[in-house]
Amino acid sequence: MIQRRHLLASTCLAGLGIAPLARAQSSYKSEYRLSLVVGPGTAWHAGAEQFAKLVRERTAGRINLRLYPGSSLVQGAQDRELSALRQGAIDVLVGPCVNWSGTVKDFAAFSLPYLMPDAKAVDAVLASDALNQDFYAIMRRAGIEPLASGEYGNMQLINAKHRLAQPRDIAGMKIRVVASPMQQDIMNAMKANPTSMSWADAQSALASGAVDGLMLTLEQVQAYKVPSLGQKYISRWNAINELIHFAVANPVFKTWTPEDQQIVRGAAKDAAAELTRLVRKSAASDELLKQQGVEVYIPTATEMAEWKAVVRTPYDKWKASINPGLITKIEQVVAQSAKA
Repeated sequence: MIQRRHLLASTCLAGLGIAPLARAQSSYKSEYRLSLVVGPGTAWHAGAEQFAKLVRERTAGRINLRLYPGSSLVQGAQDRELSALRQGAIDVLVGPCVNWSGTVKDFAAFSLPYLMPDAKAVDAVLASDALNQDFYAIMRRAGIEPLASGEYGNMQLINAKHRLAQPRDIAGMKIRVVASPMQQDIMNAMKANPTSMSWADAQSALASGAVDGLMLTLEQVQAYKVPSLGQKYISRWNAINELIHFAVANPVFKTWTPEDQQIVRGAAKDAAAELTRLVRKSAASDELLKQQGVEVYIPTATEMAEWKAVVRTPYDKWKASINPGLITKIEQVVAQSAKA
């Protein structure tokens, strides 16, 4: 009798263990919408594509991520992605948080000029509590479950007019920026004329000469054939190096089993690491750009000091406005990495 009761109890417990799993998986969507700004050919897109592939393979098809490049779910307006995610129109985001900083100002933290001056600093930040605890807590409060982060790459100054060796060289030029007040302030500090527009609009504006230049990573310059749009001068001022974040809407993440949550997180970490590798590989050589008739200029130490000095005012303004405590922690991580 005792053995039979034990068997019945074990059977019931097993049933209870299976039922929640079955219910959880039955609530899975047939497709999860992943939004990103860029299209094929970029390291950013390759990272998102690999993420989707790894998730599909490792969950045996239980979680199927479909990419929507060009922020097509929000008609190309990348600054609306976070709002769309909160409303359920987007399930997964792969991109830099600055695009969503109009909704959450702390998301602009990694856009501060010269915050992360080199790969060593980026690696230190990627491994830090400042990112993985403090910043990720901000993302969670905003309705996003952060999975992993990788390097976006330095956004260099690119234009169709002439070499930009010093800040005064960009004065009066019409420069495309994303919908970020900080980027506008940075351009204003150099007496340039910042113009906010989507990437889709920017391409036609560059081709027609409606804008003179923009900030873009070198791998994106190559992927989008920006020299064919008349952009023949690049200055490696290395001022802004964002992070790309892989994230899922909190309500969606909670519908997945703990096992699948871990699988998705692991896939994001692997994809983020590959993204960082691709970005650095693309930025390592200027040879391909030079073959296309592009002048790639590396400012001298004196000129770099001028670039850093001129953006200090917007840096101080936005540090005070965004989250001074968080940014101080990031600064400390970067300073420590320079000593190592």
